Amino acid sequence: MLFAIRPNLQQSKVFDGLNRFLRETMLAALEERQVDETNLPAGLCAAVAGNPPTCAAIDALVAKLSALHQRQKQALKDALTLNTEPCAFLADRAEPLPYIPDAVCPALKTLSVQLFQRTAKLKGVEQACGECINDHYARFRHGNAPGNGNVCCVCGTEYLAQVRADENDNEQWRGPYDHLLAKDLYPLYGVDPKNLLPICNTCNSKAKLAKDLVCKDGVRRLSFSPWTEHALSQEIEVVVDDANDLFPRVVVNLRSADPDRQEKLATWDDVYEIKSRVEGEFKELAAKLAEDAHAPNDASFLQNLREVGLAKAQAERLTPFNYWRARVYAAVRRMSPRSREALRQATAPTPQAIQDMEALFFQ
Repeated sequence: MLFAIRPNLQQSKVFDGLNRFLRETMLAALEERQVDETNLPAGLCAAVAGNPPTCAAIDALVAKLSALHQRQKQALKDALTLNTEPCAFLADRAEPLPYIPDAVCPALKTLSVQLFQRTAKLKGVEQACGECINDHYARFRHGNAPGNGNVCCVCGTEYLAQVRADENDNEQWRGPYDHLLAKDLYPLYGVDPKNLLPICNTCNSKAKLAKDLVCKDGVRRLSFSPWTEHALSQEIEVVVDDANDLFPRVVVNLRSADPDRQEKLATWDDVYEIKSRVEGEFKELAAKLAEDAHAPNDASFLQNLREVGLAKAQAERLTPFNYWRARVYAAVRRMSPRSREALRQATAPTPQAIQDMEALFFQ
């Protein structure tokens, strides 16, 4: 995780309410009693009961839970009562995963998906919980703390979602919520607010897909807990490989002297493809530099790189790739004078480019 998640941000009331509803529904079925609404938002059960697809999914799960043997019921009750936070499994490979009987998993997954994708958007549910999902999303991506800005905290390369002028926060587009513990594999956490992190579309739908932060090839692994951990600046090395003067390339290395943190860095890169995406963005390094730091001589080039890099670093949560541009520009400044000069000369606009620009903007 690239950026630290700022503390004290209120979690989604909708996901919190539905998560408590799911767990209470399961406990009630296991204990053969009615659902206790004492600790649920007022009116939530009625709102859920008014939605036939959700009721059908609940009935199917209750039937599976009721059919369990007593020993299975007790083991599942113990797991529900323990209520281990999802990120505990990311930070400690010895933390036992919750026991879910195979006979229950399909029905639990169906209900979990229904609650997340459909039930959470019901007007009655929003009224009972006191807000809609977009309200939480707006809080999360607000520019001022405890908001985290509109740039993806996982990668720093993409907006969470574009912002439209003259639209209220709850009418804005929003990007996806990432299930840190995949909902297909860990359906008990399908609507747990601490398992749901706003991220960009590329991280969610192109890089991560069905990858598992908890296990790889059947073996437990460590991962950053995004609410409390992130990659440190000194663990991210950005250099310019200038072995080939004609095609210098940006290289990102993720390194830590701490074995556990090294494993977390490796998981972050494996799941979200951080190195490949950043290195790919700067394949045309000279063209990227020409956008910000073209200069007539090396001294001016160094000064421009320093000033622009500082500005990018100060606005790392404002615009995609600002963090990475700052790191790349610092790496260019550290290049050998000969290689840096060749790169500077490659940033000079061609006469045709100058002519095209003048025709487009100034004539």
